[in-house]
Amino acid sequence: MRCTRLCGLLTMAALAATAAGAAEKPYWQEAMRAVHAKFDGAPGYVAQFGDSITYSMAFWSPLGWDDPDKYLTRDDGLPKRPATARWRDVLKGTRDKGPECGNYSGWRVENVLGVIDAVLKHEKPEAAIIMIGTNDISGGQVPASYRAGLEKIVQKCLDAGCVPILNTIPPRRDGTAAVAEANRIIRDVARQKQVPLADFHAECLRLRPGNSWAGTIISEDGVHPTAGKTNDYSEANLKVSGYALRNWVNFLAVRELYFRVLAAK
Repeated sequence: MRCTRLCGLLTMAALAATAAGAAEKPYWQEAMRAVHAKFDGAPGYVAQFGDSITYSMAFWSPLGWDDPDKYLTRDDGLPKRPATARWRDVLKGTRDKGPECGNYSGWRVENVLGVIDAVLKHEKPEAAIIMIGTNDISGGQVPASYRAGLEKIVQKCLDAGCVPILNTIPPRRDGTAAVAEANRIIRDVARQKQVPLADFHAECLRLRPGNSWAGTIISEDGVHPTAGKTNDYSEANLKVSGYALRNWVNFLAVRELYFRVLAAK
């Protein structure tokens, strides 16, 4: 039973993965084509591995009913949408939330590791969005086991022919040093494993420098993104809706992955 990036400019030259534009291959392209060659599962299904910032319906579910390509106002050399369909017709599993789908409130790396094998076996995703670490650093530091656990999550996806898209974690109140260290590890693992990176944290700071993210794109609890119009990807809205921003950076990452790897001939 199935679990149920411009707005005038490319975000962060839109993530490390797409900054160079369509004329230059991203560092992960050839490696991920090799991974995808092993794929024998559900085309278009994107798994979601993470904590409450992923478990929330504010994340990713708008891609299942709206058309984000209308916000692609700049020609970056890639098509705006699939040739014969809308993104909502191509992307599957946008509303798949809960432990059986790989995401839940309060989760840490070990929780994802506890369910990932079952999700990969049952759903056979073509790609997976992975953001985990906000709860792991709740004690003010990055656990010694964090990197090894994250690498294991990524490798399990690769072994299953599923392309993982790593997300950096957002700013957190009173957690600047631990967030920076966790994100250093996430970016390093993305490069080491040659997988796509959706640099959510960098986009938060680009749009809301210093601590201006607090109370704007990060809610008053100091941890979770703000909601509001989570399917409005205008730059003005991306400055006030943290979930819209996360949806956008991941849409851009998935769009590039789709045309460079998943649907590449």
